[in-house]
Order: sequence, then C-alpha cells, then structure tokens
Amino acid sequence: MASSNKKEWMYEKLQRLLKLCKTTEPDIKPTDDHLFSSFSSEAYQMTANVAVNYDELTDEEIADIMRRANIIWKYRRKVFNGDVDGSFQSQLEYQIENKLQKGNKIEAIKIYRKEMEKLNGKGIIPTLQESKDWVDNFESGLKARNLTGWGKRLK
Repeated sequence: MASSNKKEWMYEKLQRLLKLCKTTEPDIKPTDDHLFSSFSSEAYQMTANVAVNYDELTDEEIADIMRRANIIWKYRRKVFNGDVDGSFQSQLEYQIENKLQKGNKIEAIKIYRKEMEKLNGKGIIPTLQESKDWVDNFESGLKARNLTGWGKRLK
C-alpha cells in the first residue's frame, strides 16, 4: 500500500472514530468545566495529526495512534451498545483498567490524579497515597469479579 493510500485509509478510520465519539458524547451541561470528553478531544487530535503530519510520523508514532484509537473505539462502542453509560466515572474506570491490564499501575495512578484534578478544579488533587489506594481497590474489584480475564493477567 502506497504512503498516500495508508494515510487515506488511516484518516478514514479516524473519521469513523470521530463520528462514533460525536454520536456517543455524553450530554454536558453548559455550567460544567468540560465541553468535550477527553476521548473526543484525543480522537480529534489524532485525526488532525494524521491529516497534517502523516508523512513526518514514524512507524512507532503511527502504531501509537492506532493503539490509542482502538482504546477509544472499544470504549465508545460499549457506550453505543449500551454496555456502559459514558459518564465521567465509566470513562475514568475504562482508562485505568486499560493501564492496569498492561501492567502499568503507575500510569493508572497518574491518570486518576489528573482526572480528579479536572473534576475538582485546579490544585485539588488527591494525594499519591489516596490515588494509589483508589487504584488498588479498583484493581481488587476487577480481580474479584474476574473481569476481562484479570485472573489470567494479574496475580
């Protein structure tokens, strides 16, 4: 596949992702801090990056965009199918579960702290210990329910 064909193929897939994000974007009251979900913002950024910078992207950067797009697609399809509600909490849990499945607890804790700061306002961040405790409890719940193969992945 020629480079321009790969770019078009990837751009079309990302356009489908943007359409899905638009369809499943949660209703946000005008008084909320965020107008768009983090998933929608990230999907738009990836699409724009491919449209403008595709020829300068490395193979690793392209693969990273594809992996990130797959994570968003999987979650948004669950919202579309009614398996999750698309709320802030379910988005947060989905992102953290994804990091934990990959064995990256530190990233999961960072995501929790960042998202809690967004939710609560600048400067209101849970401590590292509070964040670790939340992630540990969440992980324990996943293991206890044996969700998404946790019994095989985590010991």
